Amino acid sequence: MKKNDPSSRRIAISAPRKNQDAEPEITNMMLDPRYLRQSSSLIQEALQKGFDVLQLANGDIVTTGTKTVVYQYTWDEEKGKLAKAKPDTARKGRKVASEEEEDTETEEA
Repeated sequence: MKKNDPSSRRIAISAPRKNQDAEPEITNMMLDPRYLRQSSSLIQEALQKGFDVLQLANGDIVTTGTKTVVYQYTWDEEKGKLAKAKPDTARKGRKVASEEEEDTETEEA
């Protein structure tokens, strides 16, 4: 029977070494007015949209969120099935209709 020697099975785990040259680059980037302007604008827009924002130590920015997509279906009598309606045309139609209503109201007054 073989005895297990725990000292022979130890795995040497070393902490990741920090690159001393990389830190000044990141510090310089974080102090760069162009980076600050662009990153703050990007972060502000993402937060206004309700996204989660994560700014990493290396300066990368990660945003996550969801987008609501709306599909509208109408019944096609000839084909006997539901057909996807284009929401953009419906929006344009609403705008045109509301403009026509405004024109008739101003003419009547």
